[in-house]
Amino acid sequence: MVQHITSRKGDTPPTPAKLAQLAYEHLQEKLWRGALSSGEKISEARLAEELGMSRTPVREAIRRMETEGVLTQIPSSGTYVAVPKRAEIVEAYEVRMAIESFAVRKATRRMKPSQILELQKRCDDMLAAIQEFRKSGETILSGESLRSYLDADLAFHLLLLKAADNRKAMTIFGDVNLRSAIFGCRSHQRDLHHVAWVWRHHARVARAVRQRDAAAAQRWLEAHMQASMEAALEAYDAGPVSPLPHDGPTPVLTHAVSALIAELRSPAR
Repeated sequence: MVQHITSRKGDTPPTPAKLAQLAYEHLQEKLWRGALSSGEKISEARLAEELGMSRTPVREAIRRMETEGVLTQIPSSGTYVAVPKRAEIVEAYEVRMAIESFAVRKATRRMKPSQILELQKRCDDMLAAIQEFRKSGETILSGESLRSYLDADLAFHLLLLKAADNRKAMTIFGDVNLRSAIFGCRSHQRDLHHVAWVWRHHARVARAVRQRDAAAAQRWLEAHMQASMEAALEAYDAGPVSPLPHDGPTPVLTHAVSALIAELRSPAR
């Protein structure tokens, strides 16, 4: 959602640093929504117009994302959304596996009964989306069912991270997931077989957590991450698919990620 910067009479104008942060967050949102795709050129002027600010803070936000490797500068051409290398996809999944393996072991010991119920609810939400998908007769999960499925999937992982209570791990998780979205890991086609085994892995993790079996929870979490990486690499090797539409429902921008980004912007506890 575009946030046009306006000031009411008597309000203190936003500082340059605040404007640059707003521009950065706006860019992040566009990347999550798929409104900016891998390899797409960035327009400073268009972004500044969308936000109702000068190009200077937009330029600062772009530079920040360049240092993070999300955007790349091509001499005499402009700035583009980074195009992935296969190794970067592997690295992203390896980082996620390391962080989430730690988190799930800690979470299994720490989760409150209410959190365990919430974890199971996310599994149930995934299953409900899969059942709607099966009834639809479609071959690839899409539309509102895809939105519900992705929201529940990501919320499941965030619950484990929050239960582990490690803010730095959550920050890294958010960064890695943004890169995965930009690099097209979201674009592999989710058929019934794919979503069924993803749900099965989540259900087994939830059962292990419920039984306070940290070793089993870690084993099933790692099996899930390994299978997901292999599916993402298979999609990458097969070449790009049609980009997601920029209008209408945007399942890539999940409520769970939005909540994570907002939480990480808040002051540390």
